[in-house]
Amino acid sequence: MPSSTSSLLDLDPIAYFAMGGFALFFGLFFLVLLYDIPLFLYVCGPITVIPGVIAIAVGLRQWRRERSVVEFASWLRSQRRIPMDVMAQRLGKTRFETEKLLGKALGEGLVKGAIGGNVDRWYFREERVTCPYCERALVLPVDA
Repeated sequence: MPSSTSSLLDLDPIAYFAMGGFALFFGLFFLVLLYDIPLFLYVCGPITVIPGVIAIAVGLRQWRRERSVVEFASWLRSQRRIPMDVMAQRLGKTRFETEKLLGKALGEGLVKGAIGGNVDRWYFREERVTCPYCERALVLPVDA
């Protein structure tokens, strides 16, 4: 069972920006309206400003991750039957990081395709692939 923090960090970036903006707005509200009461300012100010800044920072991180997956998917559409090692080398990442990006792109539906039988090549759905063991032509299912 996944932890509650993993589902909390999987929100869209716009949700984090909204939460952070909401908290910062109320921090500004406390600063402007309660500046003459130092106790409220010292208690309510950090309670709103610190989580607001953290939420915006997490939203920015999520937005960058999402953007990198979209850029990877658009680059991947131009590649045909590319080995994983070559793909990782062209991206300047390790093979493991490249496979994680590929899994995210496949999971979000940004690209349609499959990884080959020896788990070393990337194929698109419309390609016909020959099995290296039995030499039969394989057709990927439409749902892949």
